[in-house]
Amino acid sequence: MEGMFLTAFVLGLLGSAHCVGMCGPLVLAVSARGAGLAAGSVGILVMNAGRTLVYVLLGAGAGLFGRGLQLAGVQSTVSVALGCIILLGLIAPKLLPMARFANMPASFVVKAQRVFGKRFRRSSVEGTFFMGMLNGLLPCGLVYLALTGSLAQDGYVQGALFMAFFGLGTWPALIAVRLSDVLVRGNVREKLRRVAPYAYAAMGVLLILRGMDLGVPYISPDLPAANSPLDTCVTGG
Repeated sequence: MEGMFLTAFVLGLLGSAHCVGMCGPLVLAVSARGAGLAAGSVGILVMNAGRTLVYVLLGAGAGLFGRGLQLAGVQSTVSVALGCIILLGLIAPKLLPMARFANMPASFVVKAQRVFGKRFRRSSVEGTFFMGMLNGLLPCGLVYLALTGSLAQDGYVQGALFMAFFGLGTWPALIAVRLSDVLVRGNVREKLRRVAPYAYAAMGVLLILRGMDLGVPYISPDLPAANSPLDTCVTGG
C-alpha cells in the first residue's frame, strides 16, 4: 500500500473523533430505522457507503485537477505549499486562522443533521444511501484536509483511491457508535482527538516529500511532467 494511501486511512481513523461529533447524531437516527441490531447496522453500512461514494467522487475531481497541475509543471510546488500550510497550521494555528477548517458554520451543520435525522427515520434503503451521499457533502474540515492529499495524486484514479481509503478509515468509529456508546460517553473520543494532529502532521510531511521528487517509491516518486521545487532552486529557472 502506498504511503499516501496508508496516511489517508490513518487520517480517517484518527479523525474519527471529529466524525462522531459531526455524524454521530445521524448514525443514531439511522439506528431508529429498525428495532433490531441487524436492521440498524445495515442502515449504517448503507449510509457510510453513500458518504464514502461522495468522497471518492470528490477525490477523483481533486486528483484530475492535480493531474492538470502536474501537466502545467506546478503540482510539485502546490504539494509542498499545501504541506507547509498544514504543518504551519498545526504549529502556529493563530497565524493561520483561515486554515482552521474545522470552524465551519455550526448552525448550518446542526440544522442539516436535524433534517437528515427526520428523513432517516422514515427512509428506505435507497433513501438512506442517498441521505448518506448528502451527508458526505456537509462542510467538514477533515474532508477538506483529505482532499489536499487527493490533489497531490497522479490523476483521478489515484485521487479517488486516496479518498476511498480516507472514507474507510472513518467507518470503525461510526459503526461502533451503533454497537456501543463508548465513543460518545467515554474518553476514547478525547484520546483520538489528541493523537489526530500526528496524522495531520504526517500528511503534511508526505505532501512536502511528494513535491520534492526525491525518487523514493510510494513516498516521493518522480513526477516526470512536474517541475520540482528543488530543481528550480538549483537551475535558477
